[in-house]
Parts: sequence; structure tokens; C-alpha cells
Amino acid sequence: MITLEDYFGPFFNHPDATVEKKANAGALLEQVNGLRDDARADGVVFVVNPHTGNFISGNGHGGFRPEDCTVGADNSPHKDGNGVDNYDPRRSFAAWCRMHPERLAARGLYMEREEWTPTWVHLQRVPPRSGRIAFIPSSAPPVASSLV
Repeated sequence: MITLEDYFGPFFNHPDATVEKKANAGALLEQVNGLRDDARADGVVFVVNPHTGNFISGNGHGGFRPEDCTVGADNSPHKDGNGVDNYDPRRSFAAWCRMHPERLAARGLYMEREEWTPTWVHLQRVPPRSGRIAFIPSSAPPVASSLV
């Protein structure tokens, strides 16, 4: 389970971590944790990220990102509490998500395609411009193989 404290990490009391962004993150985590429960029930095993000590990917920017954060896009859903990177070095959660797009849709979630996220699963509440459940996040070339 990913908690609000995990999500905000060292930025929990940052001025950019407003009440509205914490409410967004709370709703996001309810959806994401539900999806993770679905995957766990189907046999997906989640591992803790040794860098964060929780299930969020990266070195501290896989959850909330303050406005001045240089990691990711300027308009990243991480900056308003609507996006999270799930640690997934085995790619088992990514494979499960790609096999079950209906589960993401039922939870109101969208994911960056796994070819651009080799050790994490980015999930967000806000629809991407394409409107697709699994979307291409950038014009950069893919860095990993497809799982479908």
C-alpha cells in the first residue's frame, strides 16, 4: 500500500503541497491501491524500492513533485497530486496492467506505456491528450521492450 506520507515524502510540508494537492493525491492513492490489490490478488508480487523504502519508484521524485522540480515534464500530473510511479523492477505489474486495461478503466486510471517506463509503472488520474488507457508519454524513443 502506498500512503500519503510515502507519496509526499520529504515534500509533505512543502508550500506546494497544498490541501487541494493532498486531496488529489488521496483520491489517486485510493484508486492506485485498489488496482494494486487487484493485481496482488492475481499473483503480482510488489517489492519495496530500496531508495525510497516504500513502493514508489525513483530516488524521491516518483510521488509528489514541487513546482520547481526539474524531473519530468513541466505539466506533470505528479505536480498536482494526480500521478505516481510504482516501483516495478520485475515488470510484473506493468505486464498485468497491460493485460487488464479494463481494470485500469474501471478505477479511472491511465498508464504510461511500459516501453518508456522500464522499472516503474506510471499511473495517473487525468486522461492524457490521446485519451488512451496506455499512452505514449513523450516523443523520445522507447527504452524497453513491449510486454504485449
